[in-house]
Amino acid sequence: MWKTLKSGLQVNPLGRCAAGFCSEPATVVTTFVSRHSTVPQNPLGYCAGHVERRFVDDETYDRRHHDYPAVVGGSVYRRSDYEIREPNEAEAAELAWERGAEERWKAEGRIGEYRRIVELHGADTVDGMLVDAWTAGACVALHDALSEKNRARWLAMPTAQQCHVAIQLTMGGQR
Repeated sequence: MWKTLKSGLQVNPLGRCAAGFCSEPATVVTTFVSRHSTVPQNPLGYCAGHVERRFVDDETYDRRHHDYPAVVGGSVYRRSDYEIREPNEAEAAELAWERGAEERWKAEGRIGEYRRIVELHGADTVDGMLVDAWTAGACVALHDALSEKNRARWLAMPTAQQCHVAIQLTMGGQR
C-alpha cells in the first residue's frame, strides 16, 4: 500500500521502501520511462538493496525471461527502462518528515496513537482498548475540529468515551 507524497513520490508509510513489506527507508527514486506514453509516471522510492536486486541490466533481464518464460510479474525489471536517481531536495525533505512521524505521534500522546492507527490503516490498543482505523479516524477528525476549550474536555475523557463521542459527532451516529 503506497502513500503518495506531495512531490508525487510513492513510498510505503513512514517513508519506507515501496517493495512489499520492506522496513528499510526509501533512499533511491526510480521512475519508469516509457517510449510510447506522454503521461508522466509517478516515481517510486526504494531502498538501495531492492534497486540492486530488482533492476538488472538488459542482458540479465533477457536471460532470466528466456530461462523462465512462464514467469510473469514484478520480480525483475529492465534497468534501461527506468531513471534511477537519488531523491531531489523536496523529496528528501518529505522522506525525512515521514520518517519522523513516530516521534511526533509519541509527543502527541493518545491523539498521536490515533493518528498512528489511521496512517498505518490498522488497529491497535489505546489504553488497553482495541481501536480500529475507522474509529481512530473519527477521533482524529473530531480532535482537529474542536476548539481548545472543548478539546481539553474531550482529551480528559477515557478512551472508550472518546471513541463513542467521536463516532456520534463525526459519523452521524444516533444519540
